[in-house]
Amino acid sequence: MPSRRVWRGRGGPGDLPASPPGALDDLGVTGSYGRTLTLDQLLDEAETDALLVLHRGRLVHEEYRHGYEAHVPHFNASAAKSYLGLLAATLAHEGHLDRGARVARYVPELSGTAFGDAQVDHLMHMGTRMSYAGRPYDKALEAQRYFAVLAPRLRPYGYSGPATIREHLATARATGEPGTEFRYENGNVEALAEVLRRVTGLSTSALMSEMIWSRIGAEEDAYYLVDADGAEAACGGFSATARDVARLGELVRCGGPWATVRSCRKR
Repeated sequence: MPSRRVWRGRGGPGDLPASPPGALDDLGVTGSYGRTLTLDQLLDEAETDALLVLHRGRLVHEEYRHGYEAHVPHFNASAAKSYLGLLAATLAHEGHLDRGARVARYVPELSGTAFGDAQVDHLMHMGTRMSYAGRPYDKALEAQRYFAVLAPRLRPYGYSGPATIREHLATARATGEPGTEFRYENGNVEALAEVLRRVTGLSTSALMSEMIWSRIGAEEDAYYLVDADGAEAACGGFSATARDVARLGELVRCGGPWATVRSCRKR
């Protein structure tokens, strides 16, 4: 699938000071059925590709499996939802986004849909209730349909449904009042991403670069998958290295850009 770069910016990478290796080698983990596993056994069973652990800003464990290396980006899957939420919350805090506004105010094309008639805050809390194209809502089925929209190779034979994320969102109709129930649904994130694009005039990739990726001391660029319209798959199409995801975690822990991270490492 095509992708778009999330630029790391011009600055050098932020340092990740390391503790002596082997700090977690003897860690015992209680697994399923009450079994005690070594960390190595747990990672084997979980088919883990990478594990990186920071403690108060110091790297205490780092390992890669299945051919991955420190500089290779990896799918972050639904963690990407939280990254977009961080962008939205920051824009709202700075006064650029009204969380109480109807989504259709920012994206008129979604007027009359479950997302357009909801408030921005409903999207941020996954508080919409909807069905797509009139079919009964089924979480697993809708996940498959979403990927069929995004990736032509995943479409079943004879597929005639939406070919872009925006077309997919336009088929959503409300089945209940927004804000009354939590429902984990990709469409909330994609509709929110479209709101942020309209508010800022930037692609999701450019916005992520400007507000976050260029401010965490990232070593590598990140990437978003994009659909046939060039819209980023904001709910799960994000790829980055484990080291840079850890840097993002440090930004959240310390509440500020990399200069702030340095000053809070001892806390």
